[in-house]
This record gives sequence, C-alpha cells and structure tokens, in this order.
Amino acid sequence: MGLDIAHGIIWLGGIALLVARFSKTDWLDLGLELLVSDRAGVIRIDKLCAHAARTKGSFYHHFKDRDAFVSELMTYWEDQMTQKVIDKTQRIQDPIGRILTLNKLASGLDAELERALRRWAGSEPLVEAGVARVDKRRVEYLARLWQDAKDITSQQAIDLAVMDYATMVGFQQFYVDVSHERRARIDKYYGQLMESLPDRA
Repeated sequence: MGLDIAHGIIWLGGIALLVARFSKTDWLDLGLELLVSDRAGVIRIDKLCAHAARTKGSFYHHFKDRDAFVSELMTYWEDQMTQKVIDKTQRIQDPIGRILTLNKLASGLDAELERALRRWAGSEPLVEAGVARVDKRRVEYLARLWQDAKDITSQQAIDLAVMDYATMVGFQQFYVDVSHERRARIDKYYGQLMESLPDRA
C-alpha cells in the first residue's frame, strides 16, 4: 500500500483510492483545538501530523514551514473570532444596539482558546504580534461604536472601549464560572453607565 495523503490518494494493490483531503482549514482548526487541549500551548508539526493522522508532506503541501502555519493560524483566529463578530454587529442599525450586540457576541467567544493564545503569546513572537493586532483592532472598533452611539469625545470613546474590553478579557481569564446572577448585575450596571451618557444627536 502506498500513501500520497497530500493529494488525497491511497494506493492499494495498484488501485488509487481517494480519501478525504485534509484542507488548509482543517489544519488551522486542528491547531486551535490543540492549543486548548494542550496546556503547554506549543504547536509542533509532528504533534499536528500525529493528531491529524497525516504525513508531514500533507502539512507542507499547505504551509511553507511552522512560522507560515503560525502566521496563518493567527489570521484565521482573527477572521473567525473578530471579523465575523464585527460583521454580525454591523447588521444592527441602532448604534446602542450594536454595542449591546457586540458585548453579547464577545461574551460567547471561546474563553479557553483566548486564554491559550495569550499564554502562547508569552513565548512566541508571531503570536504576540497577532494578539496585539487583534486587541488593537477590537478596541478601535468598540471605540468607534461608542462614538457613534454617544455624544462623547474620541478620547472618552477610547477610554470606554479600553475599560469595556479589559473587562471582557478579565472575564476570560477567570478559571471559575461567573454566575448568571452576577453577570446580570454587571450587565445592569453596564446599562446604567450607557444611559448616563448623552446620546449622539
């Protein structure tokens, strides 16, 4: 039996059998899954291939090297966990509704994955740069929503966005669940804060 997994083929007795191709997206999804399941938070090509039951040839068919994989993994995470959230938020017409929608969507992000990426960023420059880029993008988007919704200065909008985002990141770092009752109280305080600010005319 011969293997040509990179091209989705197994040769058996001179007969070519097609197998499910392991796509670039499959590799990236696996990378994110391993980050959550492996507390060491280190991506190695041999470990990826072992979990995928694929050869290194299959990996290198999609990625030039490990750095290329890590770079694309960070872009993929940004697209799945930031761009898609922004796209859904932008469908809301009401400016205040957009902020509330964004916070609801953000609270549903995979906290374990976000924690794992921040741990990994401490030892991997490419990941550190990717996390910093996403943090900056998220804060800037949230600041824009605040300024669209409320009659405040750009600096006030940035300050509110930083406070809002830091609260979300803080919740993600908790290793214990926040009760529904406490979350409801915090949401109530958040609503009171929003109401205290003048709406943009």
